[in-house]
Amino acid sequence: MADGQWWAYLQAQLEQRGWKPAQLARASGVSESRISDWRKRGSPPTIPNARAVAEALGEPLVPLLVGAGLLEPGEARQSLSAYSVRELLDEVDARFGELTSRVPDVHVNKATFDRGNPLQLVADSPSTEPMRVQQEREWLSEAERPDEPGPDTGA
Repeated sequence: MADGQWWAYLQAQLEQRGWKPAQLARASGVSESRISDWRKRGSPPTIPNARAVAEALGEPLVPLLVGAGLLEPGEARQSLSAYSVRELLDEVDARFGELTSRVPDVHVNKATFDRGNPLQLVADSPSTEPMRVQQEREWLSEAERPDEPGPDTGA
């Protein structure tokens, strides 16, 4: 690691959040004198201090260590074979839970068919037929449409 790379990374993280080193010290439990050492001497953190900083910043530890130059990107990656099926499923479950927690819990009262976005999230409207039936009818009508005149149709 180049001298000061940890501090440069950390300073960018602080600036991004509008924090001062004292705020990081309070949030992480790392002493202000230790943070000052990182800044003045370019010294790297211990793993417990890096873990505390990662938690305070709301960042995962391994990407923080890579961003700070304490780990090479290749060192942070492991082959999928290094994980058990249970560990992989747990990770997928955790990431799915994190993503779904960000989706607003709203009900769609009117179904919409937007040809520009086939993945648009829609829900059954209580006053109409189920979306599955509506979608099948839409697909059927698209499939039965005649081709546009052009070079491929012989028109």
